[in-house]
Amino acid sequence: MGRVTDDPTPPARRRGVRAAAARAIDDAQLARPRLALTMLVLLCAMILGGSLLPVPYVIERPGPAIDVLGEWEDEEILVIDGAETHPTDGSLMMTTVSVDGGPGYRVTPVEVVAAWFDRSKMVLPREAVFPDGQTREQTTLTNTAAMSTSQQDAVAVALDELDIEYRDVVMIAGVQEDGAAAGTLEGGDVIVSVGGQTAGDVQGYRDLIAAVPEDEDVEMTVRRDGEEKDLQVPTELVDGTPRMGVVLAEGHEFPLDIDIAVGDVGGPSAGLIFSLSVYDELTEGALTGGHAIAGTGTIAEDGTVGSIGGIRQKMVGAEESDAQFFLAPSANCEEVVGYEPDGLEVVAVGTFEEALEATTTIAETGAVEGLPTCEDVTP
Repeated sequence: MGRVTDDPTPPARRRGVRAAAARAIDDAQLARPRLALTMLVLLCAMILGGSLLPVPYVIERPGPAIDVLGEWEDEEILVIDGAETHPTDGSLMMTTVSVDGGPGYRVTPVEVVAAWFDRSKMVLPREAVFPDGQTREQTTLTNTAAMSTSQQDAVAVALDELDIEYRDVVMIAGVQEDGAAAGTLEGGDVIVSVGGQTAGDVQGYRDLIAAVPEDEDVEMTVRRDGEEKDLQVPTELVDGTPRMGVVLAEGHEFPLDIDIAVGDVGGPSAGLIFSLSVYDELTEGALTGGHAIAGTGTIAEDGTVGSIGGIRQKMVGAEESDAQFFLAPSANCEEVVGYEPDGLEVVAVGTFEEALEATTTIAETGAVEGLPTCEDVTP
């Protein structure tokens, strides 16, 4: 009599079913870690992708400190013709800031987080540094124009100190690379007339240009390298308004040729150091006394030293370039206190006269004793 069972499935089939069930269990157990691994890989990919996405911030970091009395990119920076110059010694360094994340460039969350933990860097919202919608070309034009006007005012301040006369003019401070006037006007051109008419200031010439019909070129006479040129300057419509793509600015014509070349470095913050460097080369002896002096600050035509951005990064750049002393605008002193690099003596200055006195004192004594520091001028 056969064995009685409540399972009607034949033994061989029963064994196959059990084996299949065991394999299913094994597959399920293996699937869990595979799924977890897949999810982890996807999560890492999302995190990595997110870390590479651009964010609306800029990072300011120390740029090079450039000795205006020396060379930059194998070119002598300050060249003066038409007046006697004198050999000098030491260094007068303009300091710079490199900005990551400006128009046409982006920074990632990883870069921003890393910069937050680096005292030599500063993280700022992009709109705090660059106007919304400003293009890379517009940024370049703005910086070029600011550098040009700063050099003009710097030379004027130095010549005022030396009682050398010059005359005021309206000039082309910058030409946008892809602007309508590119190839026709040049930075440094002095405006003589527009449509045969002259004006006494920037706004006067803007009004004359604006009066030209939008479908016509602007008839302009400029003085370039001492020669007058009659030009037909094209325009293009920008937001419904004819534009040449240039920046007009108050400038000066000097009785001597002074050229300051710093490559593609832009902005107005080297004005103070430019004025000291011009004064140094036009006077006997070494203004620095052979010392390495760095600094920053805009310069107005009346000699006022103005505040600038990135003062902490500029001090770091000066220290890394072996500067011994640093001239800081008094208006920036609240940002300076507590951030002075070791070994860098910082002096607060508010005018060209104060900067000249500080530099002379350093030259004579090799120290800043008796000169105002940022602790002295900060409430």
